[in-house]
Amino acid sequence: MLPLSQIQALRATVTDDWCSAAADAVAERWAVPPGAARWWRSSASHVFVVPDGGTGEGARYLRFVPAHLPAAARLVAGAQVHTRLHDDGAPVARLVRSASGEVVERVRTGVGDVVAYAVRQAQGVEREVDDLDADAARTWGAALGELHRHGGDPGPGDPVAELVEAFAPHVRTDDPELASAARTLSAAGAELPPGPRVVGHGDLELDNLRWDGDRITCFDLDEAAAVPAAADVASAVRDLVGTDPAAPEHPRLLDAFLDGYRRSTGTDVDRRSLQVHGAALAAGRLSAAPDVLDVAGGPAWLADLRTHLEDHYARQRALVVATARAIEA
Repeated sequence: MLPLSQIQALRATVTDDWCSAAADAVAERWAVPPGAARWWRSSASHVFVVPDGGTGEGARYLRFVPAHLPAAARLVAGAQVHTRLHDDGAPVARLVRSASGEVVERVRTGVGDVVAYAVRQAQGVEREVDDLDADAARTWGAALGELHRHGGDPGPGDPVAELVEAFAPHVRTDDPELASAARTLSAAGAELPPGPRVVGHGDLELDNLRWDGDRITCFDLDEAAAVPAAADVASAVRDLVGTDPAAPEHPRLLDAFLDGYRRSTGTDVDRRSLQVHGAALAAGRLSAAPDVLDVAGGPAWLADLRTHLEDHYARQRALVVATARAIEA
């Protein structure tokens, strides 16, 4: 999630008809005329949509983040993974090269330098959890497996160190319950089998997929990175697990997803690994909260967004604590 100050700065440039001079500066690199790009949302990145204008190729989405933030390096790395996956035949939406032939551009705008890329609209429809049956969940799991098989060599890594790093800030917190949970989960992570490492999507939840019948296309690889396979599975199935890792909210769909992933990759992700890696993801998001919540007050929409995020971080804390209890049970 971008810092609230960065979202506020960008929103100040957005007009009543959802245009922005900052977006126009980015759009120019893709030969898009001023005023054609319309604000869509600002969350992990600023996103503007450019309608297809009758071309039949679908809309394009311009995604950009301030160049000085860590998110910029992640966006660049994710775009590189995205390009490699697409060229290798993986089910990902097509990135659109700029007028100068680049996948990613660095652009000077009125809100500072940004790094940006453009992605073509994925064909198909979005599905909610309630729209899925076991076959669809199995297809979803297999799609993640296909991305992992196309991802290439993730390079060396230490899964135990990565888990300890995720929980470490909370071991030292002055929140006793959270600190105890972090210690429990660090110890549990050290006992997990290492499992395979992959070049993971980072966020293959349902809102980053489009379904054309049984065919899935994914996008939003801004969090793509080399990770344990179990961590990428855990990031995908958060809505299936819900708030109580000891009693998943959609157990039948979760079993089907894991079965689809197993059939696609030959890798069996056990429930304990899923729990610990899911908690590590929640811990990482919780660690980011102070940097994200860097603005108090402001216009009503900003106050509402801050309240929404505070609720989100409270849920992440609760998930870490609940997972530790499930591990200890």
